[in-house]
Amino acid sequence: MNKKCFLIFESAVFLFLLFAAGSIFCALSKKPMKIFMFVSCFPKINNVSAMNQITGLIDRGHHVTIYSFEKGDFVNVQRDVIKYNLINRIIFELPTSFDDYDIVMFQMGHKLFDIRKTHNFKGKIVVCLRGHDITSFLKSHPHAYDEYFKSCDLFLPVCKAFRSLLIKEGCSRNKIIVQHSCIDRSKFKFRKKHLPRHGIIKLVSAGRIVEKKGLIYSILAFERLLKKYPNLRYTIIGDGELKDTLKYVVTMLGLRNKIKFITWLLHEQYAEILNRSHIFVLPSVTAHNNNQEGIANVLKEAMGVGVLVLATEHSGNSELIEDGVSGFLVPERDVDAICKAIDYMLSSPEKWARMQIAAAKKIEIEFDKEKENDKLEAILYGLLKK
Repeated sequence: MNKKCFLIFESAVFLFLLFAAGSIFCALSKKPMKIFMFVSCFPKINNVSAMNQITGLIDRGHHVTIYSFEKGDFVNVQRDVIKYNLINRIIFELPTSFDDYDIVMFQMGHKLFDIRKTHNFKGKIVVCLRGHDITSFLKSHPHAYDEYFKSCDLFLPVCKAFRSLLIKEGCSRNKIIVQHSCIDRSKFKFRKKHLPRHGIIKLVSAGRIVEKKGLIYSILAFERLLKKYPNLRYTIIGDGELKDTLKYVVTMLGLRNKIKFITWLLHEQYAEILNRSHIFVLPSVTAHNNNQEGIANVLKEAMGVGVLVLATEHSGNSELIEDGVSGFLVPERDVDAICKAIDYMLSSPEKWARMQIAAAKKIEIEFDKEKENDKLEAILYGLLKK
């Protein structure tokens, strides 16, 4: 066995033992952990990744304190913010000591600071990496994590693609575990969708309206597809810095009656729109500042409810979507490829059921909130036992 293979084998064994130790500890002890969670902005209606981890840990009996660098929107909140009384868990001033906490978790790498130096923290430090913090941030701040690769105990990238980036940056393989961002399947329930023989065919996209979402390419593809499918309609859900620009493009193309923009929604409202839609499109691109997705939750939610999905060969998307089996993957910035994939879906309704089932199964197995939070709990217990 050569040295490289041995190192990969050694790190795999280490991570297996860490997870196994945590699982055994969970089964035997279940002593509640005290966890301090750093988030950028909370609550935020369109950012549920951190919330799903927080509520999952609370469900399992752990004590979670939320520190938010910025005050979020306390009016337009997802129902879980109210259900779990998360507002009363948020603080905006740092404690003088973290000694009461077993684990400090940073939900984003670009907000890291060395609490071992500033607060003499002796516990475990965990860092989640979700997108900007491992792509564009490192492009503008080279070697920003070098000291943290030594002082932090565990890094949780949301996809294997980000794991590879961490290793390339110099992080020890023994400190990395891929922890998927997950969805609450109780809010996004599967229903088979059928191509309507008559009437409107509904395309939908959702997410922050910024460069890396690539929505200009789906708009241009939609314009072309209308010539063959005049009953197509397109809804874009979200807000962001490029929203006005895209609205202007839509107006210039004469598509204002065909493409609708709406703002962020509660889970229940969003799930209802998904259930009335047929195809979900997310043409993500690597932005000019190198900003990239991890694996967008909106893709998982669409797959979970039975909407066909089209995404790009971008970042971790191939870890979620098997091209031609559970959805479709096309090259970035390729309007022709988007058109061809959607045309294929619309001309092959007999293949919908198989793809919908394969997609929903993928979500159930690998991206379910309950399963992923069980794994997270075991990982954290295993870390405490080191």
